[in-house]
Amino acid sequence: MGCCLSRPQDDEEEESVRRDEIDNAVPRGGNKPFTKKGLTWEADSSITIRQLKNQRDAFWDTAPSYEGRLEIWQALRYACESEDLVFAQAILDSVNVTIPTGNLANGCYDELGNRYVIPVYCIVDPINLTKDEDDEGSSTSSDDMDVKLLSDQQATTSAPQHTVKIRLSNTARDIDIGVNLKTDTIAMLRRKICLHENLDFKTTHVRILFLGRVLEDKTRVADVKVEEGQVFQALITERILGDGSDNVLLI
Repeated sequence: MGCCLSRPQDDEEEESVRRDEIDNAVPRGGNKPFTKKGLTWEADSSITIRQLKNQRDAFWDTAPSYEGRLEIWQALRYACESEDLVFAQAILDSVNVTIPTGNLANGCYDELGNRYVIPVYCIVDPINLTKDEDDEGSSTSSDDMDVKLLSDQQATTSAPQHTVKIRLSNTARDIDIGVNLKTDTIAMLRRKICLHENLDFKTTHVRILFLGRVLEDKTRVADVKVEEGQVFQALITERILGDGSDNVLLI
């Protein structure tokens, strides 16, 4: 006589495993543009700009220690801290981050399937944010500082020693730019891109990215460890003039 044994506990465990696999699976399609629209939150009590910065720094400094890839965390931080959504999206695209809902607080994925969830306090300011007492503010925008830095630095006149490949966001073309590894900085590289493409660097903003990381103007090109086949990415934007705002337009 045969005997049939029922093991409901094993069935429940298998079902639980299947659910976990579904929850952790990389979403197929459904990638939406990064947005901050509709995101609001309120701190338990009024919070100052400095306190908010400390809270955000604590998250960004510790999150990579638990899971995910460091370069993805860096790209996510730059994207969240940027007020220019076009620029932020370019950063996320450069490291192949997928956002199923467009909201990083709901989670996003890298190309290996790792999931990253960003707390809302790292994405937008609270409605009860207050200024620090000693916060003097600044009347000079970062865009104006970029223009001044580019105006002050002259492209080197010595013969270039090396050629770097730049991928332009406005045309999706790759161009070769000659640089002097001993003297050229990222700011000088940005100016050379403008000269190469006949762009007015006083009204055109060129930001240089490498592996999802925004490179600072003072960084020397030689200090960026570029391996064969890798390219710099140049995000080219233009200020929308006439309304006194810092809005930019992709060109």
